[in-house]
Amino acid sequence: MKIIVTGGAGFIGGNFVYYMLKKRPDDEIICLDSLTYAGNMETLAEALKNPKFKFVKADITDRDAVYGLFEAEKPDIVVNFAAESHVDRSIENPQIFFVFNIH
Repeated sequence: MKIIVTGGAGFIGGNFVYYMLKKRPDDEIICLDSLTYAGNMETLAEALKNPKFKFVKADITDRDAVYGLFEAEKPDIVVNFAAESHVDRSIENPQIFFVFNIH
């Protein structure tokens, strides 16, 4: 099975990536992340050593990038962890939450 994990460089998404690599070692995991303040490549340091793991830097709001990735990889499943969840940031800029969480 081929799985795209959005937001996989974040805390929750990264933990999911490692869980899946351990529990389903034959599956391919593609991480799509734009590496905002919440994403960190160090989170994926060990995963990057796994030949069943691939990282793609792109924003989920970039339709061309997402459609291109779907066309190239033809995933069986998409798991979305790319969301804005920090309350303090929602007060400063609520538009970002609309774009990532609803739009």
